[in-house]
Amino acid sequence: MRQKRILFEDAAAVYHVMSRTVNGEKIFGDKEKAVMRKMLFKVAAFAGVKILTYCLMSNHFHILVEVPDASGVTLTDEELLERYKHLHGEDNHLRKSPRSQVYAPNTPEQVERILKDGGEEAEKLRRALLKRMHNLTGFVQTFKQRVSIWYNANYRRFGPLWSDRFKSLLVEGNGLALRIVAAYIDLNPVRAGLVEDPAKYAFSGYGEAEICREIETDLGCIVRAKENDSRTEILREYRLLVLGLGAKPKKGQPHLQNTRKEMHKLLCQREAENSTRTENLPEFAPLVKGQVLGSKVFVEKCSGKLQAGSSRKKPHKISPTPFGEIYTPNQFRSPSSE
Repeated sequence: MRQKRILFEDAAAVYHVMSRTVNGEKIFGDKEKAVMRKMLFKVAAFAGVKILTYCLMSNHFHILVEVPDASGVTLTDEELLERYKHLHGEDNHLRKSPRSQVYAPNTPEQVERILKDGGEEAEKLRRALLKRMHNLTGFVQTFKQRVSIWYNANYRRFGPLWSDRFKSLLVEGNGLALRIVAAYIDLNPVRAGLVEDPAKYAFSGYGEAEICREIETDLGCIVRAKENDSRTEILREYRLLVLGLGAKPKKGQPHLQNTRKEMHKLLCQREAENSTRTENLPEFAPLVKGQVLGSKVFVEKCSGKLQAGSSRKKPHKISPTPFGEIYTPNQFRSPSSE
């Protein structure tokens, strides 16, 4: 039986999204990941969501995305057209696909004309576009669909590319839970043995920010950076966060609760030793299996929402994770292969 997805449609929410290829086949190399990364941010711009961080692997992806409060959102025809161009402009990767006309029957010029002419056809188009915006399902489905169409056309492949519907974990949008999930995502290539330093992996939010000149992901949101913080300050703060996750905590203290002074000392020590290998990584199952992660109050609230939409008579029991004051419904804490 599939788990019911918890979605906040009347408030902004953060989700950890995961999806894997059919049979877990490792089909994405650097070329494919580069295309996927470009598609990811184009789809995010179209859907009106914010990518906090992400990681593209050879057979799966992780995305930490903030979906805005969709209630009362209105867009002008000019704004709708601009978003449409993010997906179907001249530089999109689906132009050469034989299915491109099915996926996007209208060019931006045709969309502009339809919206300008008005009437029933224009209203139908507006509804269809808005349905795919400002919501988690529309964003992820659009991204996965675009990757599938491009990949199948480029490699003369047919059939499903992804193994199942995407998994999602609702994460409390501030505090320790958000920081731990972000660090977990950016540490994926380290755990896979691809790199020793997560900053060296180009296809993750943290790696991209370290390698590229600009930060497309919103790492500042994760570390709660000040408005006047420089790019260098934001990246250094996040590096302390990521490397601190692998540090052995003091007895009785959860991971990432090390003081800033202790984390700074750890970073300086590892840089001096030219080593950034993470050690003593805790059990990550709660970060990839389940539906909710956050403070006890947040998880209880979300579990109540889940129970209200099901036939369950008793509320879920709330259990702490290996990360201290972070909780999750206990029946979803089984090991994960993600």
